[in-house]
Amino acid sequence: MTQKILKVKIWNWNCDLDEIVEGLKKKKNILLVENWRDADVLVLWNEIERAGWRDIIRQAQKLKKKVILYQQGIWGIDRVAPPFNEPIISDKVLVWGEGDKKRLISWGVPEKKIVITGSPVVKKIQELTIRKPYKEKNITFVLEHWEEEDVPENGIVAAELRKLKYDGIRVMTKALKGEHNLAIYDNVVATYRHENNHLKVIAALLSETDLVVAISESTFSLFAEVLDIPVVIADIWIPKERAGEESYKEYRHPFTDAITLVKLPDLIPTIKYQLKHPEIKREERKLRALENGGTNIKDPVGNIIKEIIC
Repeated sequence: MTQKILKVKIWNWNCDLDEIVEGLKKKKNILLVENWRDADVLVLWNEIERAGWRDIIRQAQKLKKKVILYQQGIWGIDRVAPPFNEPIISDKVLVWGEGDKKRLISWGVPEKKIVITGSPVVKKIQELTIRKPYKEKNITFVLEHWEEEDVPENGIVAAELRKLKYDGIRVMTKALKGEHNLAIYDNVVATYRHENNHLKVIAALLSETDLVVAISESTFSLFAEVLDIPVVIADIWIPKERAGEESYKEYRHPFTDAITLVKLPDLIPTIKYQLKHPEIKREERKLRALENGGTNIKDPVGNIIKEIIC
């Protein structure tokens, strides 16, 4: 008896699902397709209405196709939260950890839709990051990315961090090509998010980082927490719209208790103190790595594949 072929369409944003794609290719009864209309299962990374995603989902569901939303980034499913309040319409949502599940439930997502799978990207960072011996103290400043343009807050923090050179502290800058003005920052490490070496570059940078500075608690910050690297956030965000949406002026990424949030005048003293005392917030980092990164989950790749084909 011939086994039925399951056709799958995956939108592999930032190459996050590379290992899932490769795993599915090895299965004889799975066929990856380019056109979602040819698929039995759709796997996508967001549901934003203005980008046309919700229209695709609704059409697919009318055709009795299964739609799976996977978490892309630490706050990758934020449109369900205020001020957007957009309910998840996919049939299933795959999240990284217990903390993500709790947040979605608190925002009204039915528990039966939510599956904790762990995070392939967090797992990969853990595998790739090998701490290197070095004498100096290194800080990595992670530039905020908003749209495909730089934001003024990045320049403000970069200027403040230059004061650290007088203390022999090296500041490296993690940037995205095409989204930041690379010429105005120091010791830039820049990547394209859509290249498959993106995580390797990040892991190499984290391998010689003693402390991370950022403007929001991003996925990079979560990687640092997973690796027990302190994270200090400069509280200088200026509300602004995004892609023409006024609602974004009311929105800001959440913060967890694993980071230290400081006003700009306190940024340098806090960095110096935490470089001397990296044990500060260690227990909080460990807990958030579990809650938000799913570091207790052994096989996120296998878990995601299972949810796609079941």
